Amino acid sequence: MDRRRCDFSKHLCFPLQQLAMPPCWPPPDITPAATTSSGSPMTNKRMTPRNVFAVALAFSACSPAPYTDETTGKPDESSQTTALERLCHKNASQPGGCNYGDYCQTASGYCAAAPVPTCNNFIIHGSNWDASTSTGPVIHEAVALKFAPDFTFCGTHAPIRAVFRLKAYAPAADLPTTIDGFYNRFYCVNSSGTAINATAIQNITTTNDNRNITFDVNLCLPSGTTSYTAGYFFTGGSEICVTAS
Repeated sequence: MDRRRCDFSKHLCFPLQQLAMPPCWPPPDITPAATTSSGSPMTNKRMTPRNVFAVALAFSACSPAPYTDETTGKPDESSQTTALERLCHKNASQPGGCNYGDYCQTASGYCAAAPVPTCNNFIIHGSNWDASTSTGPVIHEAVALKFAPDFTFCGTHAPIRAVFRLKAYAPAADLPTTIDGFYNRFYCVNSSGTAINATAIQNITTTNDNRNITFDVNLCLPSGTTSYTAGYFFTGGSEICVTAS
């Protein structure tokens, strides 16, 4: 809308941009004209067209306006378009409509990049996955479930049991459904940067025609260990770090 200032005495209008914006508060005094005991108007309180315009201008200055591109004067729609493109289907299987290498954040409903490994394990071992060229499974979540002595599972030599739960998706729909399917395909990278076959795997659940998987990985650590960071990756897929303590 083209806001203009009008001079009612001359019936002329001027673009609002040429005027200095008045302060938002207090607004100009618009108290209705008072009268004296004789009925004569008191001139210092009269409402005039100029007063009316000043009030309207004051309140318009306080109103929010959509962001516009200073070079074109048009509303900036790029940020809105980007936000819409990042929306994902929270209740769908991962990646929930997001691009390969991303995953759907169920809390926000927006796509996010898969976790990037920053632990020393992969600094030493190296990281080969690239979302723009790779096609392997993407591990989008890794959490620690347990970190405590477990002599029944681990024995006495390395009694501290760490349990990690991982979630991944694979567009190729070829995720393993048994422990044997992980061999020579899924690896644990230890703190010295060495990759070894991860074989102590439990609770394998695949869904969506083997495109999605959830499983638990066990490690047995020496007595006295207070925390441990492990790295994991599928061949041709993304890497991830996770810490238990």
